[in-house]
Amino acid sequence: MSDHGVGMGFELYTDEKMRSAPIPANGIGAVTAMEFERQGQPYENDIIWIPDESIPVATERLTLNLPPGYSYKAAWKEKRSEATPVDLEGGRTLWEVKNVPGRKLDDTELAPGWLSLASRLDVFYYGPGQVVPKTAMRGDWQDIGLWYEALAQGRNVPDAAITAKAQELVQGKTGFRERVEAIAEFVQQQVRYVAIEIGVGGHQPHAATESFRTRSGDCKDKATLLSAMLQAVGVHSTWVMVNTDRGVIDARAPSLIGNHMIGAIQLPADYKPEGMYSVVTTAKGSKQWLLFDPTWEKTPFGQIERELQGSDALLMDGGDSTAIRIPVLKPEQNRVDREAKFALAADGSLSGSVHEMRGGDIARERRYLLTESDLRQQKQFFDRMTSQDLLSFQLTNLKTQHVRELAKPLEIDYSLRAEHVAQEAGPLLMVRPRVVGTDGFAVDRVEKGKHRSVPIDLGETREVHDVCEIKLPAGVAADELPPPVQVDMGFAAYQSKVTADGGILRYERTFTVREITLPAERYKDVEKLSSVIATDEGSTAVLKRQ
Repeated sequence: MSDHGVGMGFELYTDEKMRSAPIPANGIGAVTAMEFERQGQPYENDIIWIPDESIPVATERLTLNLPPGYSYKAAWKEKRSEATPVDLEGGRTLWEVKNVPGRKLDDTELAPGWLSLASRLDVFYYGPGQVVPKTAMRGDWQDIGLWYEALAQGRNVPDAAITAKAQELVQGKTGFRERVEAIAEFVQQQVRYVAIEIGVGGHQPHAATESFRTRSGDCKDKATLLSAMLQAVGVHSTWVMVNTDRGVIDARAPSLIGNHMIGAIQLPADYKPEGMYSVVTTAKGSKQWLLFDPTWEKTPFGQIERELQGSDALLMDGGDSTAIRIPVLKPEQNRVDREAKFALAADGSLSGSVHEMRGGDIARERRYLLTESDLRQQKQFFDRMTSQDLLSFQLTNLKTQHVRELAKPLEIDYSLRAEHVAQEAGPLLMVRPRVVGTDGFAVDRVEKGKHRSVPIDLGETREVHDVCEIKLPAGVAADELPPPVQVDMGFAAYQSKVTADGGILRYERTFTVREITLPAERYKDVEKLSSVIATDEGSTAVLKRQ
């Protein structure tokens, strides 16, 4: 038996540990039983039980033994019908599940995270003499919000140093957006992510004064510092608890399962949030909040990263704390524009340039690549991307603009030369009008007679627009062009066309993804659209020597 750390991997230090033991008999057909007891004075009064596993489970039980005067409230996410509570008397309650099939989704394309599909029971227990910070949660979102605000009380109060810096950042700025954006970007860009979680520190943020002094902190620390700096210039903000896997938190099942904290900035009454897309209005309709994650360093102000979009979350607002749904961005707010211009030589080679613009959260990975890696790694990445489209090529003159200016689209330019792009067939030449840019969905074929059982996660909304022009050699003209394509499946649409005029072969297409989650029964539609895109991307034009 051994003890070892059980952190999630992003912490610099955590005192959370796990005790494990080797299985004495692990041959085929062996059965292993395990029972453990945990003692402690927890900082939260929420027991989270997840009976689903990645491997099959024959039987799993949870027994709650409460002292006299205590009560509990239980909430299920994805309730299992057999796991109904059994009163064992004497303050004891039993939940039991049997024959739970394992869930292993690592090899399933477009699958949500395992934890978002798992059944989960949250049991909130409360009674006299309970050791929790000032208030006990009684199983609803409002109580969780009050509990967290008590835990974080006084930690988002600005001191003289924070106030001076906040006022310096907004000096000369009169508009609400530019004042808030200046402070938000400071916390996002100038405060390093460092997670140190000891005891209650897994939930309780460090004081904003400490995070400001060290210019470091984890997600809840950065959200707390953001709140303090905004408070110093007269703007109210608060915390929002969410999980980085979409669908883990369910508004119908109050829980402390959230593993991430972001900020909610209250907008002035009747304010029109132009250029701000991650805005929610509480159920009472009295307050508007801009959601902002100061931890995600490459997501522009006014947006929220794709992992959180469409998720339920808890907005902490005292007695008005409530579950909210984080907005899904519109496709045009995640836009890619590629423009390529090439010249086709008589020997079938192709040379030219590519200009790409990425705006919104969809530019995030490229921005990380261009700021966190060296030139050799960047070149390797773009070579790998281009190798999806061409077999033999040379990519040179890679240049970028606005890598760190998140409010502006990221621009990428490079030169490209490729051999044997056009294939000869007697007097004819076969060439693919789409030279670069592979899109669509990675799908795995469902075996005949079987049906997909898990929902579909398309990642993010987006609008991708491609224009590719190929200047034809003298004496060569288009003889036969691929037919235009136009498909609209509701959740996504795709259209393309190829034209030839004035010695220029022109390919243009637009790929739009409007939704990010679909039920399992729509998988056939996803497969169909993926097939349409793949066929179009591989289509060829027939050229003829005059």
